Amino acid sequence: MATNGVNFSSATLPKQWQYVKRNLREMGMLNQTEADSIEAKAKMTVDNFFQCSIDAEFNEQLKANLYERTEERIDIRSGTYPRLFTTTFGKTKLLIPKVRHKSKDYAYRLLAKYQRRQQKFDDMIVLSLLLGFSTRKQQRFFQAFIGDSVSHQTASALLQNLSDDLREYQSMPIEDKYRFIFIDGLWVHIKEVDIKKRPILFAMGITIDGKQEIIAFKLAKGETEEEYTSFLNDLYRRGLKGKALELIIQDGSEAITAAVNMVYPYTPRQRCYTHKLRNLMQNIRYKFKHRGKLMRQASNIYKAASRQEAIKKFRLFVNQWKSLEPRAVKCFQDEFYNTLNFYDFPKEIRSAISTTNHLERFLEEIRRRIMIQGYFKNERSLNLWIFGLIKHINLRPIQQPKRMLQYESAK
Repeated sequence: MATNGVNFSSATLPKQWQYVKRNLREMGMLNQTEADSIEAKAKMTVDNFFQCSIDAEFNEQLKANLYERTEERIDIRSGTYPRLFTTTFGKTKLLIPKVRHKSKDYAYRLLAKYQRRQQKFDDMIVLSLLLGFSTRKQQRFFQAFIGDSVSHQTASALLQNLSDDLREYQSMPIEDKYRFIFIDGLWVHIKEVDIKKRPILFAMGITIDGKQEIIAFKLAKGETEEEYTSFLNDLYRRGLKGKALELIIQDGSEAITAAVNMVYPYTPRQRCYTHKLRNLMQNIRYKFKHRGKLMRQASNIYKAASRQEAIKKFRLFVNQWKSLEPRAVKCFQDEFYNTLNFYDFPKEIRSAISTTNHLERFLEEIRRRIMIQGYFKNERSLNLWIFGLIKHINLRPIQQPKRMLQYESAK
């Protein structure tokens, strides 16, 4: 639920509650004792919810409520046994009902057999390790925050589970459901023999309903044609044949261009016009004299209502500036027509596919977290770290998914 721009979803509610308490304290409306009392009541509510849910499911499976006499009863109650269960609200003591004859296993939707922690709590532990917490810092943090933590052995086991998920992610079949694919790379530092920079190649897809997904990533030796071709061939081998693929969006990398032409030769390419404008600005010779006017005119080309109008503006631009800024104009002319392929689509979705901004925003999130990490010890730790962040960074749907669906049904 969101109210006035504030996100009160279950994922952010604890953080928003901290802001509420801080503001109330600053206004003199809440002291620490009252805040602790409210948190204690909230935890009591959560504990009661878990206990009531277990009791209700047990009654349903036993086919009899407490003290109820019925012929449908399948067993006889025999007290309870305590079971500690840790959630993001803290440690909870649950009373699990027992039966006399044990004629069947009793299962509960809220917790699996032998489960001692909420899955979300385990996810938070893994995320804290991915963000650079040592196991000792992780223990101190969660112990102070919710009154419970996990051992070094348990934390290592949780990371190992993530490793198993990563292997499945890297080999599982890919559903051929993507209309648009963005391709780009991000350079990171890895300490093997010494600290070296290596690129991670990313592929992001947008489905028919507007959902964004990171399809795959790969740590490469360099942003070369061979590496990108191998990366795209792996996507093709795993099922991304491109039958629904309408456009591939990329920057000006010649290696990506060659790889796309090799693996998806019949899919149009959209060269990111934002990168094209950046390259144009870098090649302006008389920056103080020409940059402002030249860049405004170049940007207006991509604000045209149609491809024909954009081409007309482009020709006027070239005629005006080719003698004043020949190097900049020559750079702008290179593959200019591939920056206009977004005009082949309805106006409602052009802004989503004309640049690599959607993937760039995701890479910026990765880059921001890398600043905390600094460098990675080896390839395995990097792959686990990136995969963990992919699982925890929520990708927002593009702005007009309903219109995209209308466009698809009209086809």
